[in-house]
Amino acid sequence: MLREDGGGYSLTMTLSVLDARETDRGVAITFITEKGLEPLEGSREEVARLAEVMQQVSALASLNHDERVWLEDVVVGDAVVQLGINPHGQARVRILRP
Repeated sequence: MLREDGGGYSLTMTLSVLDARETDRGVAITFITEKGLEPLEGSREEVARLAEVMQQVSALASLNHDERVWLEDVVVGDAVVQLGINPHGQARVRILRP
Protein backbone atom coordinates (compact mmCIF):
# COMPACT_ATOMS: atom_id res chain seq x y z
CA MET A 1 0.00 0.00 0.00
CA LEU A 2 1.28 3.47 -0.81
CA ARG A 3 0.38 6.28 1.54
CA GLU A 4 -0.03 9.94 0.79
CA ASP A 5 1.27 12.30 3.43
CA GLY A 6 -0.25 15.71 2.79
CA GLY A 7 1.59 18.92 3.60
CA GLY A 8 1.11 19.83 7.25
CA TYR A 9 -0.98 16.80 8.15
CA SER A 10 -0.80 13.06 7.75
CA LEU A 11 -3.44 11.16 5.84
CA THR A 12 -3.25 7.52 4.82
CA MET A 13 -4.29 6.93 1.24
CA THR A 14 -4.28 3.95 -1.03
CA LEU A 15 -3.34 4.68 -4.64
CA SER A 16 -4.87 2.57 -7.37
CA VAL A 17 -4.37 3.05 -11.09
CA LEU A 18 -7.72 3.85 -12.67
CA ASP A 19 -6.45 4.53 -16.19
CA ALA A 20 -3.19 4.66 -18.14
CA ARG A 21 -2.98 5.63 -21.78
CA GLU A 22 -0.52 6.82 -24.36
CA THR A 23 -0.69 10.49 -25.36
CA ASP A 24 1.14 12.75 -27.78
CA ARG A 25 3.40 13.86 -24.91
CA GLY A 26 3.98 10.41 -23.41
CA VAL A 27 1.74 8.62 -20.92
CA ALA A 28 -1.24 9.84 -18.88
CA ILE A 29 -2.04 8.00 -15.65
CA THR A 30 -5.01 8.54 -13.39
CA PHE A 31 -4.74 7.33 -9.81
CA ILE A 32 -7.83 7.02 -7.66
CA THR A 33 -7.52 7.82 -3.98
CA GLU A 34 -9.82 8.53 -1.07
CA LYS A 35 -9.33 12.23 -1.94
CA GLY A 36 -10.44 11.71 -5.54
CA LEU A 37 -8.68 11.45 -8.88
CA GLU A 38 -4.98 12.29 -9.24
CA PRO A 39 -3.99 12.67 -12.91
CA LEU A 40 -0.33 12.63 -13.97
CA GLU A 41 1.08 13.02 -17.45
CA GLY A 42 4.72 12.71 -18.40
CA SER A 43 7.15 11.23 -20.85
CA ARG A 44 7.46 7.47 -21.19
CA GLU A 45 10.81 7.66 -19.40
CA GLU A 46 9.35 9.63 -16.47
CA VAL A 47 6.45 7.21 -16.03
CA ALA A 48 8.75 4.19 -16.34
CA ARG A 49 11.02 5.71 -13.67
CA LEU A 50 8.01 6.29 -11.40
CA ALA A 51 6.93 2.65 -11.78
CA GLU A 52 10.47 1.45 -11.04
CA VAL A 53 10.80 3.59 -7.91
CA MET A 54 7.32 2.60 -6.70
CA GLN A 55 8.33 -1.06 -6.90
CA GLN A 56 11.60 -0.43 -5.05
CA VAL A 57 9.92 1.59 -2.29
CA SER A 58 7.23 -1.04 -1.88
CA ALA A 59 9.90 -3.73 -1.43
CA LEU A 60 11.86 -1.61 1.08
CA ALA A 61 8.72 -0.69 3.00
CA SER A 62 7.89 -4.32 3.67
CA LEU A 63 11.26 -4.66 5.48
CA ASN A 64 10.91 -1.42 7.47
CA HIS A 65 9.72 -1.36 11.07
CA ASP A 66 10.78 1.99 12.52
CA GLU A 67 11.89 4.51 9.88
CA ARG A 68 9.86 7.41 8.49
CA VAL A 69 11.74 8.96 5.58
CA TRP A 70 11.30 10.26 2.04
CA LEU A 71 13.53 8.18 -0.25
CA GLU A 72 13.18 9.66 -3.71
CA ASP A 73 11.54 12.42 -5.73
CA VAL A 74 10.41 11.51 -9.25
CA VAL A 75 9.46 14.22 -11.75
CA VAL A 76 6.45 13.30 -13.88
CA GLY A 77 5.39 16.14 -16.18
CA ASP A 78 4.56 19.18 -14.03
CA ALA A 79 4.43 17.16 -10.80
CA VAL A 80 7.01 15.85 -8.37
CA VAL A 81 6.07 12.51 -6.82
CA GLN A 82 7.79 11.95 -3.48
CA LEU A 83 8.09 8.34 -2.38
CA GLY A 84 9.12 7.10 1.02
CA ILE A 85 8.54 4.69 3.86
CA ASN A 86 6.66 4.77 7.15
CA PRO A 87 6.97 2.46 10.15
CA HIS A 88 5.24 -0.90 10.20
CA GLY A 89 5.96 -1.84 6.57
CA GLN A 90 4.10 0.96 4.84
CA ALA A 91 5.16 3.06 1.88
CA ARG A 92 4.03 6.64 1.39
CA VAL A 93 3.62 9.03 -1.50
CA ARG A 94 3.02 12.75 -1.91
CA ILE A 95 2.26 14.45 -5.22
CA LEU A 96 3.45 18.06 -5.41
CA ARG A 97 2.44 20.46 -8.14
CA PRO A 98 3.69 24.00 -8.84
